[in-house]
Amino acid sequence: MDNNNYSFQRLKDYALWYYFRYYPSNKKLLRKLEEKGSQEDAQKVFQEIKHLLQEEQIIAAKIDNYIFRNKNYRYIRQKMTEKLFPKDRVENYLEKYIHSWESILDTDFMIRKIEILRAKGKSRYYIYQKLWETREDRDVLEVLLEEYFRDWESENILKEYGKLKNKYPKEKIIQKLIIQWFQYDEIKRVVN
Repeated sequence: MDNNNYSFQRLKDYALWYYFRYYPSNKKLLRKLEEKGSQEDAQKVFQEIKHLLQEEQIIAAKIDNYIFRNKNYRYIRQKMTEKLFPKDRVENYLEKYIHSWESILDTDFMIRKIEILRAKGKSRYYIYQKLWETREDRDVLEVLLEEYFRDWESENILKEYGKLKNKYPKEKIIQKLIIQWFQYDEIKRVVN
């Protein structure tokens, strides 16, 4: 039997299997049903099983899981949009975290991310912009960057300067360091 010609009962079985396997958005489930059967059958099956669908709880569970895995708001919004969940419901659920006045990112996770980016020679400003998303993240980041990484910016500038000093004149090196998001005042202090 061709995939696009599922019988009504087979389409219903598929709908239940797909739903309980992936917990998709209602829109995604309906789209999958339309791929497997006629649009009319897909609509009928969807209406028959609609009482089982718990989209609000699925949104909450998926967002909580992303937060548990230290994903930021931008990532969560993107993934939930890709999975065809209603944007307004996702935003409504995220509001409770935004109004809790605490960062959703774990401090230990942020420290590890900072250390990884630091090891790659990224500037303090670059790291700040990469990890900062909410006011709460900003407050935590400022403390972490100040507390744990006081002098590493100068070390990174010196390292990058050492790589470039035989290739370019001093002015060009300064331009390249600025492009890498190092602060001009810090570059001038280290280079001179």
